[in-house]
Amino acid sequence: MGERATFPITTVADRCRDCYRCIRSCPVKAIRIEAENDKLRARIVEDLCILCGRCVLTCPQGAKKVSSSLERVKKLVASGEPVAASVAPSFAAVLPPGYVPVLPAMLKALGFALVQETSWGAELVCRAQKQLPKDSTYISTACPVVVNLVEKHYPELIPMLAPLVSPMVAHGRWIKQNHPQSRVVFIGPCIAKKEEASQFPDAIDEVLGFDELWQWFKEEGLSPDRFEAVDFDPPHPQRARLFPVEGGALHTLSLSTDMLDTRVVAISGLNNCIDFLSQLQRGQIENPPAFMELLACSGGCIAGPLMETAGDIFVRRQRIIEYFRARSSAAPLKEDEETQPLPLNMLRRRYRERRIHRPDPPEEAIRRILAQTGKYSPEDELNCGACGYNSCREKAAAVYWGMAEVQMCIPYMRRRAESMSNLVIGAMPNGCIIVNRNLEILEANPAVREMFGWQDKEVHGQKLDQLIDATNFRRVLATGESLNVLHTYDEHDRIIREVIFPLEKGEVVVGILVDITHEKRQQEELRQMKDQTIKRAQEVINKQMKVAQEIAGLLGETTAETKVLLSQLIRLTQE
Repeated sequence: MGERATFPITTVADRCRDCYRCIRSCPVKAIRIEAENDKLRARIVEDLCILCGRCVLTCPQGAKKVSSSLERVKKLVASGEPVAASVAPSFAAVLPPGYVPVLPAMLKALGFALVQETSWGAELVCRAQKQLPKDSTYISTACPVVVNLVEKHYPELIPMLAPLVSPMVAHGRWIKQNHPQSRVVFIGPCIAKKEEASQFPDAIDEVLGFDELWQWFKEEGLSPDRFEAVDFDPPHPQRARLFPVEGGALHTLSLSTDMLDTRVVAISGLNNCIDFLSQLQRGQIENPPAFMELLACSGGCIAGPLMETAGDIFVRRQRIIEYFRARSSAAPLKEDEETQPLPLNMLRRRYRERRIHRPDPPEEAIRRILAQTGKYSPEDELNCGACGYNSCREKAAAVYWGMAEVQMCIPYMRRRAESMSNLVIGAMPNGCIIVNRNLEILEANPAVREMFGWQDKEVHGQKLDQLIDATNFRRVLATGESLNVLHTYDEHDRIIREVIFPLEKGEVVVGILVDITHEKRQQEELRQMKDQTIKRAQEVINKQMKVAQEIAGLLGETTAETKVLLSQLIRLTQE
C-alpha cells in the first residue's frame, strides 16, 4: 500500500486564475498568493489551514483538490487482510434514501469484512466524558476543524479542550482491540479527518470521503436495488446516532438541549465558532458554559464538504432524526464483552500549540505598502474586499508577511490599466522605469523588460539595485536634480542614455532609458575604418619615399606628384 498523503488539499496551479475567491471564503486567511511566471497563484499555508474545506467548495475553477485515497483503499481491501469500515453517522443524511438500508450490504460487496457505525465510537467518548471532573469547562473535540482552530489560532483555550479523542479514533481503537487483525477505513464527509487519521495511525489506516465511496459504487456498477436491507455489524449505538447534527452531543450526553440553559451551548458554522472562541479568549463571556459543543460545518457534520447529494440542512437533519427513531424502536443489545467500553487511557489525548507567531507590521511599512497602490490617506482606502481581505490595511499586513502581492488590489489595477499614461508607457519604444524612494520598482514597461531580459520575471516591488546598477537613480534621489547621462551596462552588453528626473516632491523617480548601443557601435566601426584608411595611405607614402630615394633621378617628379595626391587624400579622409 502506498504512503498516505501528508496534507489532504492540493492546488492545481494551471486552474488558479487570480479570482481571490478562496481568500474571501477562508475564515483564517490561510492562503498565500505567489507570483509565478507573471501570474498569481493561490497556495494553502498548511501551518495556518484548519481544513474546513471552504476553499475546495468555493473555487469556481476547481483549482483546489482533495487528495483521494480511493486507490489505496481498493488495494487494502484486495490485499486479503480483513478490513473494517467505520461509517460516519451522517451517512443517513447525505446518501439517497434508497441507499441507507442496504449500505452495509453494499460495503460488504466491495470487500469489507466488518461494517460498523462510527456512532459506537461516539457512545464510548460520551461515556468517558461523564468520567471527567465535573467542575471544569470543556470544548467538545469531535470536530477536528475546531481542534485545528484552537491549536493554531486560539491556543490560550487549549486547556478547555476535552482531553478525549474523537469518535472516529475511539471507534478505530475499539475495532483493533476487538479484531486485532483488522485494518480500519473511516468513511465520512470531512476533509480534516484525513489529516486527523495520520495523527492516530494506531486507530485509522485510511479515510474515504462519501464522494469517493459514491465513485467506487459507480465504478463497480453497484445499485441499491440489487441488495436486501441488512443491519450494521454490532455493537449498535443508540443516542449517538444524533451526533452529526447540532446539539447531538448534548443529547447523547443526556445534557440539556433547552436553548435557555446557559450551562451548555451548541454552536455550528465556522464563523459562529470563531466569534464564540474570540469572545471566550478575550474573557468577554462571563461564567462560560460547562460544556460547549462546537461543529465547524453549518448544521453539523451533515454539511461536510465530502458529500455527493444535495438538499438543504433541514431535510438532512430530518433524515438523521428519522433514522435515529427507526433504529431506536429496535430493542437495545444486551451488554457483553463486545460492548464493553475502552479503558479511559485509550480515549485520552493531548494537544499542542501550533500557532504561527508573526510580528505586527510597523506602521511605516503599512503606509509604504498602501502607497504602492495609490493609497496615501484613509480616504483612499476603499476596503472593498475584492482582494479577499476585509480591509486595505489587513491586506497590507498580508503583503508584509509575504501572504499577498501588492497588485492584488483590483480597483488600483483597474485604474492603472485604464489610464492613458499607462497605455503610453506600455507602447513606448524606449525603456521606462519608475521607482520610489526605496528604489522599489513601481512600474517597468515592456521595452525595459526586454532591454534587461526581465520578460519572464516579476519585478514589480523588487529593489532596482538588485537587478541593475542604480547609481544614477540614487543620485537623483539624493540631489532632487535631473540627469541626462550615458551609462554602460557591461553585464548586459548595452550602452544606455539615461534621462532621470524626480516626481511627487522627490518621492518617485522616473527613468527614460534609450538604448544607443547600435549607434555607438556604428560610430566605432566608422572611426576604425578612417584610422585604417589613414594608416594605409601613410604606408604608401613611406614606401614611395623609399623608392624615390633609390631612383630619384628617374622618378623624382612622379614621386612628388604622388605625395601631393596622397596628402590630399589623407586630408579629405580626416575631414
